[in-house]
Amino acid sequence: MFLLLLLTTPAWADIATYGYHPKGANPTLYSPEDSVLQLDEVTFNDTIFGPQAGDAGYLVEFYSDWCGHCRAFAPTYKNLAKDVDGWQNIVKIAAINCADPVNEHVCRSNGVRFFPLIKYFPRDSINSTEGSQIKPYSTVSEMRGQLTKAVMDDYALNRYKEWPTFDFLKDVVTYGELWNESSSSANHIAIIFETNQASLTGAQLLLDLSGNRDRLVARRCLKSHPLAEALKITDFPSLAIFKRGERKPVLIAELRRLLLREIDQFLGKPSDNHLQTIHFSSRKNKTIDCNNNPELCKPNYYVSEVDMLKAMRYALFRESARTGAPLQAANLSALYEFTSLLADNFPTTTVEGATDNSTVMHLDRSSRAVRVFSRLRDYIAEKGLDAPISVEDWQKEFLAAEEEAGHPFPLNTNWDHCAGSSTQYRGYTCGLWTTFHALTVSAFKNWQNKTNDVTLPLPPLQSIRDWVGSFFGCNHCRDHFLKMTTDTFKMEANVRRPEDVYLYLWKAHNKVNARLHGRETEDPKFPKYQFPAKFLCPDCNTKGFLNEDDTQPFLIDYYSRIRPFSNSTLIKS
Repeated sequence: MFLLLLLTTPAWADIATYGYHPKGANPTLYSPEDSVLQLDEVTFNDTIFGPQAGDAGYLVEFYSDWCGHCRAFAPTYKNLAKDVDGWQNIVKIAAINCADPVNEHVCRSNGVRFFPLIKYFPRDSINSTEGSQIKPYSTVSEMRGQLTKAVMDDYALNRYKEWPTFDFLKDVVTYGELWNESSSSANHIAIIFETNQASLTGAQLLLDLSGNRDRLVARRCLKSHPLAEALKITDFPSLAIFKRGERKPVLIAELRRLLLREIDQFLGKPSDNHLQTIHFSSRKNKTIDCNNNPELCKPNYYVSEVDMLKAMRYALFRESARTGAPLQAANLSALYEFTSLLADNFPTTTVEGATDNSTVMHLDRSSRAVRVFSRLRDYIAEKGLDAPISVEDWQKEFLAAEEEAGHPFPLNTNWDHCAGSSTQYRGYTCGLWTTFHALTVSAFKNWQNKTNDVTLPLPPLQSIRDWVGSFFGCNHCRDHFLKMTTDTFKMEANVRRPEDVYLYLWKAHNKVNARLHGRETEDPKFPKYQFPAKFLCPDCNTKGFLNEDDTQPFLIDYYSRIRPFSNSTLIKS
């Protein structure tokens, strides 16, 4: 009997609720105060799929906390969730952080190839294949429109009795027919008159009113319907409300007039002549004037071994394997070239002391990381670029190489220079850019030591571009980078001299800084200056703009002075 009870008792479902704190170590872009349901590996399936998921569909954003476009999109997604908060019995707004290792399997099984990826899962979904993708538009109205269409498509296929009836009102002969299929407890019915079937106004109003369907029935009706003529409605969209048992509507109003009435109430009360104060929020940048206080700002800018090692581990172990698809063809070639670039040029020394009396010191962890990069490069070469490598085999090889090298990558260490003023800023993308710059400077220095090598320095830059194109998860950011390096600031047209290998990337990064300056993704503590800012290199800015000749030695020096991992063993070379 006890065994029978065990077999028939349903397993406890892990269903996320509003205010739930997702598992994982990474910061999230949403908080319990937002109307966004936060999911993780433990709760995703039980919340979205199966009968225990309830009567609602789900809109899920798969994002990465380091992704610049995800950070920029987050306020829109929060506002969407707030805007459709009344739709929760029909559709819930949710999100999951794919940058967190605990969620890797969920994101991979959902085919997340870039961020942010947004999917609508119908109410009775049973697996990830049933999700349909919608675009991350920049406005709430566009997002709401897409969501409305997804919900209506879901209803058209499944005709859920608990959902609003999105069909347009058919011809009726008697007044009583208006109340067909309505709840007996509903005492009022609202008819929304629209000009054509493509209009979403009525459907969205039905969703807004769905929480009151036990008291109010809502239906859509086209302007061509006899009821519109009978009520002498000529302005659209309009609303008519009937009370049960009464043939004459208690309210007829053009929706625009209803809106104006709401605004009138907001602007002033009848009892006084004073307007209510309207406050508009603004993003205030509380920053130090670094040019007048260079001593306060300059110490915050440096190249960190920790940041580069953390970024490269994430890039090779997580980003390269993110989609779960086999590494093959162009992707495998890009990975081979990038690991080769790291094996040959990842900096393993740092310069300490004054420029005229400096000492070159060895970076132990970075040297051991190079052993990992070299083994990964050789692993691909031995397999051959024509033979696909599964992501499982790739990650297994990475872990074996990491263990053999004595675990050089700092797993439980926070970002150093790349730590933002809050968790929504900087991090991985900062570490990635830092590493790219350090690699190009190192490649140039290595080229200087090869006096017989006259090859133009395009390969390092092309390796970086190909890796970004194949693996970088922020879709918006990747597209901008590829467009810049292949079109608007074409790499092949601007790299002619050996020093262009690092100067090109410096100029390209400043173009990105100029585009992103002042946006919501900019860290107030680290404004997106044209680098190097005057407080870092006064000689580089003598004429009000960056002088290339004076900036070159600064860049070489800056990316050669690497702050070691605090527990690294420094050995004189």
